[in-house]
Amino acid sequence: MKKIRVAIVDDHAVVRMGMKYALSVFKDLEFVGEHPDGTHAAEFVDKVKPDVLLLDIRMPGKDGVAALEDILAANPAQKVMMLTTAGTEEEVFRSLSLGAKGYVMKDSAPGGIVDAIRVIAAGGEYVPEEIRELYNARRASPELTPRELEALTLLSKGLSNREIAAGLGVSEDGAKIHLKHVNEKLGAKDRVDAVAIAIRRGLVRPQ
Repeated sequence: MKKIRVAIVDDHAVVRMGMKYALSVFKDLEFVGEHPDGTHAAEFVDKVKPDVLLLDIRMPGKDGVAALEDILAANPAQKVMMLTTAGTEEEVFRSLSLGAKGYVMKDSAPGGIVDAIRVIAAGGEYVPEEIRELYNARRASPELTPRELEALTLLSKGLSNREIAAGLGVSEDGAKIHLKHVNEKLGAKDRVDAVAIAIRRGLVRPQ
């Protein structure tokens, strides 16, 4: 029986150790390596060549989404399953849009994670319904332009319209127009609501 080769990229040693132990129980799986962060993850994957890579989405420095982009740029055929404790709408959307084949919560039962690995190794996708709903909601929402996202980021820092305008290098009226478009695209009632929605979706980080 050909075993499914599995590797993991996660910044928590206890998660890597636990996953290695959990996978060792299943005779059709083979743990082939671990890496502690998103930096050089693509090189690690190229070296160990797993059938399925488990990739933590939230890591300091280079996060899982950025690492996924590097990994798939180097090898578009690599099968990657994202691991997370709580995915935001934006993280889910970016991961699946880039080409991740699965998305599971770290607190899932080992059997559930193994089932997902088997599905992905066989060429399928494993995306729980609640994750699929997040992805569909994000895909259906209008895309913010880079300038609108920049204005939103400045807004989340508590800056005034004048300060946002200075940060963008535009007039105060120009800043107001960007913020108006942000509110419309996010479906926000006001500035506070826009920031709350942006944090929930993962567009900006809490200050």
